[in-house]
Amino acid sequence: MAITEYECPACGGTMAFDAQTQMLKCEYCDTQIKVSDYVAPHKPGPEATAANEWQASETEGMYVYSCQSCGGEIIADETLGASQCPFCGNNVVMKDKFEGGLKPDYIIPFRKTKEDAMNTYRNYVKGKALLPKVFSAENHIDKIRGIYIPYWLYDSDLQADIAYEATKIKSWSDGDYNYTDTSYFEVLRSGSESFEHVPVDASKEMPDDLMESIEPFDFNDVQPFNGGYLAGFLANKYDVEEGASRERARQRVKQQISYDFRNTVRGYSTVREVNKNIRERSFSHKYALYPVWILNTTWRDNHYMFAMNGQTGKFLGNLPSDKGLAIKYYLAFGFGLSIIVFIINMIVGIF
Repeated sequence: MAITEYECPACGGTMAFDAQTQMLKCEYCDTQIKVSDYVAPHKPGPEATAANEWQASETEGMYVYSCQSCGGEIIADETLGASQCPFCGNNVVMKDKFEGGLKPDYIIPFRKTKEDAMNTYRNYVKGKALLPKVFSAENHIDKIRGIYIPYWLYDSDLQADIAYEATKIKSWSDGDYNYTDTSYFEVLRSGSESFEHVPVDASKEMPDDLMESIEPFDFNDVQPFNGGYLAGFLANKYDVEEGASRERARQRVKQQISYDFRNTVRGYSTVREVNKNIRERSFSHKYALYPVWILNTTWRDNHYMFAMNGQTGKFLGNLPSDKGLAIKYYLAFGFGLSIIVFIINMIVGIF
């Protein structure tokens, strides 16, 4: 279980994947190399060994890699696939996490930088009156990490038959009476629909609802997997098996075909689905790594996570509200409204 290190062949400095140029770039001499052209200056390091110098409770699932640049030990858990040497800062990829059957089929490289993530966060919290003031400062952010998240991608071909009960309602009046005429219709829809690359995140660490909220990813940017794209970022291999993600993918495509069919039923006053039969004609999967910026912060012992799509820049997260500020705004609004009502009553009384 060896590691690949990303050293600059010109000066020996640290190389990282640059989201703006889409190339490996040296942080010191600015040498740039295409990801596909990079050749590691060192042979793969020795295999990792289980961390056995700690207490048993601390070593479960932990591995030690040796940095070929400085000899330092890199401690990783069983899912970590890319990191940095904590001593010399060299970017490393744990090759064993992405070899053989663990090798991803695809990767979408980062296109958004750390600065993009911070600027998006500033705009996200700007102008929110009930937000605690600490969230407007930047020094409260505990971590900001660029992570390649593992995803299972599903292709599915569905056949559906859906029946609806619909009505058309007409109302009119002749001056003496009001009339309502309701006509009932049976509406049938049959057809097929194909879905490609439906993502389901394969990391237990990431909340599924948050990862789905920053979709979609543009599959047109996909590249064949190459460890060079991971340099300078964190990356995890999947720890949710494909079989455990399959049902979520099936739910998503069935919900989508139901939504698409329903949108073809138009021109009625009401529409109610009464029967549905959806059949799966084919179903397959691939494995991919997608780019995500994760921001973590803590406020009053509560942890908040924000995520940004590292390709498109779509940003989402939950924000707290300051109850003290909410009470102040409520009292100020109530007082202001009382003054207005009082003035109106005074004017009405005068006239």
